Amino acid sequence: MKVYKYRSIEEKAFERDFKTLSENCFFAPNYAHLNDPFDIYFNEQITPLIKVLEAIFSDHNISNFENELKKTLNFKERVGIYCLSKDFLNEQLWAYYASSYFGYCVEYDLDKLIDKSQNSDFECQLEIDYEDDIPLIDIDDIKNTESFIRKIYAIKKSTWKHEDEIRLIFNNHGLKKFHFSAITGIYFGYRTDEKIKECFYNLFSNNDVKFYEVFPSNFKLDYKLINETKRKLKYNLNKFNFEILRSPRENRWEQIFEIYYKGNTDDEYEINEFVQAFKEKYCFKKSTLYLFNNKDVLSLLDVYPLNEKQLAQYDESTIHIEY
Repeated sequence: MKVYKYRSIEEKAFERDFKTLSENCFFAPNYAHLNDPFDIYFNEQITPLIKVLEAIFSDHNISNFENELKKTLNFKERVGIYCLSKDFLNEQLWAYYASSYFGYCVEYDLDKLIDKSQNSDFECQLEIDYEDDIPLIDIDDIKNTESFIRKIYAIKKSTWKHEDEIRLIFNNHGLKKFHFSAITGIYFGYRTDEKIKECFYNLFSNNDVKFYEVFPSNFKLDYKLINETKRKLKYNLNKFNFEILRSPRENRWEQIFEIYYKGNTDDEYEINEFVQAFKEKYCFKKSTLYLFNNKDVLSLLDVYPLNEKQLAQYDESTIHIEY
């Protein structure tokens, strides 16, 4: 999934944002720095209930629960929130956040942006719900973590619905890292200065990035490709004959690939070069590659436990495992 961040070219903002992009970073502020005064705004209905319980059960230490609730609600002071849009052709966002088409919009690969191997404090991604009623947090929400988080961080007034927002939530606000391949495109406004464009062409000269221009056409916004940069690879993966058997599996820290290698399975040097070329091209965090000499092994990959015959077939099919 692709997500988008609109940026201004106001001098200080541009210098700040260009620097963080050049360092493969973005800044996730706490809620106090968001531009909507009603953001993270809710009514909490648990404290009055606690007061009643304290009056009824005076011999029980109900105040401990109240203190824990306050800690939980005050945690929002620490949380980092990175706001993005799912729409790069939004007229209002280009006007508000991208200097009335003099600015630009960054396109990210969401999966790479939320990679926990880069930011271990990443908590969740939230698509915003737009409502005109103040969110109410009650005792049921304490028992339902997902509901609790959504009511605090994922509800905005309907006047903001045009932003089509998605939020990344981190346990701590501040600078966050991302793999350089997370940026896949830059959209310039039709008024963006050529000097600004050249800055980005130079910055991403060794990255796989497409550059577009957004312009008005037939009473709506349209876009066109105006440039493209390519990463200069050390290895040539095209000279190897292989097939990825299925989509890579991922956990918080690792990518796992299962590959049918069709080359010379007896040439250790060739296989090692292939592994390096493959990782250079496809891997953006720690990876494990399973190389097989046939594709029939695919039917065994999700079988557990393997019987004796299946285990023998799997062993005979495996030519290399690279961690």
